[in-house]
Amino acid sequence: MKVTFYMKEGCWLCDYVEEFLNGLRDRYGLEVRKVDIRSDEELYELYRTDIPVVEFPGGTVFRGRIKRQELVRYLDEHTK
Repeated sequence: MKVTFYMKEGCWLCDYVEEFLNGLRDRYGLEVRKVDIRSDEELYELYRTDIPVVEFPGGTVFRGRIKRQELVRYLDEHTK
């Protein structure tokens, strides 16, 4: 499953979410595309107050203080 992870370097919450996304890669076959929102002015304006943002195919989005258990529940329901 391809996942887009919007983040910004130096964001401790982004680092935290990236760590548990990396821990879920093998279990769920995740392909994580990491995008620094500062690379694009539109992305920066769109997500600057919401990072980290994890976007799944089909438009499901988790943002801000993302809980690991919520991601795991979503992945359990959508990868089986």
